[in-house]
Amino acid sequence: MDIASRIRRMGFRKWYERQLIDSHLSFTTCFLCGIVVASCLEALSFAEFGWKPASLLALVFGAIALGWYSWRRYITVLERAEVYGSRSTCPACRTYARFDVLASGHASEGPYLDPEAKPLPYPWLRVRCRQCGTAWRMPE
Repeated sequence: MDIASRIRRMGFRKWYERQLIDSHLSFTTCFLCGIVVASCLEALSFAEFGWKPASLLALVFGAIALGWYSWRRYITVLERAEVYGSRSTCPACRTYARFDVLASGHASEGPYLDPEAKPLPYPWLRVRCRQCGTAWRMPE
């Protein structure tokens, strides 16, 4: 499901909260993978041969891969939440996160974009404040 439909369905505050929870769960996973790598490397001994060193080495590589993926997901989800969160306040009445999504699209689509504006890394949303009716685009 895309960002616009999720925000329409659950509201911006809940969407933002879930993005922060998701990103911090990824960070926790990355941290725990670091602990697994450190403890497995501590227990690893190449003096003995067999399944134990091979399985510990496989566990180290698996934890490194999962930790890297979790770190990238943490950064990506947190950045996306902050990009939309920075524009979630109405520019006219300063009301936070009380808007309706009017339209959405990607960086190269839509009549709502300034032709001289730089390309956006995330889909744009055209929103309207529920309190005063001001419309704006996010992210900017």
